[in-house]
Amino acid sequence: MNNVFEYLQTLKLQDTHFNAEVEFLIPDFLPKKLITMYYADGGNGKSWLAQAITNHLLDEKKVAMLTYIDFDNPVSILKDRNIYDLLIKKHKNLNYIQRSTLNMPPFDLLLKLEEHAYNGAYEDCVFMIDSLRNVVDIMHDGKVMRVMDALMNIREAGATIVLLHHSNKDGRNYQGSNNIRNSIDCMYRLDKRPSQENEINFLLEVQKERAGIKDRAFCVKTKELSLQEMDFDIACMNEYELEFVEKVKKALTLYKEGLNKTELLENTGHKKDDKTARDTLDKFTDKFWKSKKAGNKYVYSLG
Repeated sequence: MNNVFEYLQTLKLQDTHFNAEVEFLIPDFLPKKLITMYYADGGNGKSWLAQAITNHLLDEKKVAMLTYIDFDNPVSILKDRNIYDLLIKKHKNLNYIQRSTLNMPPFDLLLKLEEHAYNGAYEDCVFMIDSLRNVVDIMHDGKVMRVMDALMNIREAGATIVLLHHSNKDGRNYQGSNNIRNSIDCMYRLDKRPSQENEINFLLEVQKERAGIKDRAFCVKTKELSLQEMDFDIACMNEYELEFVEKVKKALTLYKEGLNKTELLENTGHKKDDKTARDTLDKFTDKFWKSKKAGNKYVYSLG
């Protein structure tokens, strides 16, 4: 019995374990050494975002090694997206694993990674898992718990883990066992927003947080697989705001010398006392157009 307690003494937490503070690989969005999950319905660009995050982290030398475990996308899709040139060939410290390269089931691969999860083995490493439902029966509580236990052990060996997952029918929650939510550290709901050609805009809203994460918005440039932060107000624009902004930009393009507020509202089909239109004009000033005071009025221009 004494030997058992001596052994337990070697395992107990020490004061040095509490020196570490939360670090972010992407500010306010992706905390280091935690499990972060984002979910959305199929076809909303989850993989595009994960691949752009991968490229960003490696370009910025944020991590020593990144492993992208892709159980979702066929090689033909990866070829169409030019993933070989944009990611695999470009980054020597990237392991891009796809179904065709595996010699074991995805579930077993995670267990194999878990076998090595001790003594900081995965320090400064990131694992992207695309996607969770391709690893385990997400409706089976016991199997889900076994996978989540493996991921938590990998996390405790120093890894940062990003899980991609699918939403349920109404898009408000994720599919599957409650053990998923109970085991991860941070969770976002992803919403694809209106975008220009060769771009995908994303709004990510926090659903669970343990590290002070915040709602964030990003734009992925698909031709170069770059990740750019978006203005949150722009990412959240509703249909009225989108239409209003286009009308204002069109009017200001025609009147390059600028228009005052009354003139601008009239040129967009709004009355000068339309409070919603006036508030929207103010909201997006310095985002899509500029204003400067001329006498007792403000003049708007594209700047």
